Amino acid sequence: MSDKSLFAHAREYADFQATEAVRAGANSPAVRGSDWRLATVTAVNPNGTVDADGIDDIRCIDTYTLPAVGDVIRIDQSSSGNWLAMGTLATVSGWTTLALAAGYTNPGHGYTASWMREGRRIWMRGRIGPTSGTIPDGDTLATIPTAIRPGVAVAWAVARDAGAMPAVCRLEITAAGALRTFQSTNLPTWVSLDGLSYTI
Repeated sequence: MSDKSLFAHAREYADFQATEAVRAGANSPAVRGSDWRLATVTAVNPNGTVDADGIDDIRCIDTYTLPAVGDVIRIDQSSSGNWLAMGTLATVSGWTTLALAAGYTNPGHGYTASWMREGRRIWMRGRIGPTSGTIPDGDTLATIPTAIRPGVAVAWAVARDAGAMPAVCRLEITAAGALRTFQSTNLPTWVSLDGLSYTI
């Protein structure tokens, strides 16, 4: 074999090795450095890790405290190959007016009854009162939209008018989405949603 042929073969081999090195580097975090991408959670494990997109046992950072199957999360991979779940992408809806049941409205003070979604957390604010009279015990003031209903009934002690002391009454949202109050005597003329929060 001539020197020219040997040189050509050596060059082809060197080109092949360079191509393979680039391909291997593209798939090796130790070569390319750290990386991140989006993934969908497929399992939440008893040890606090999650599985996502075929990657098992991804550790969660301390702010990702409520992982759930179906969450779209950011996952980071270190240069050593370890994965870390950084949490869900921010989902902030802005304040949305809550549709009230017939016979209810804003009592003329405070925020209009509204809700806001922040990731998996729902916030509420505003005041609700009847168009006349008082709120009957157990009456439904509104039906919470399906997409933001809690999985189980949740309840709070909320501010109300000063017709009773202390000026609080029970307010709850059922799993079916009914927002209602409970006060058997000294019925309220309005109730407040300010500061209410729950996760979905």
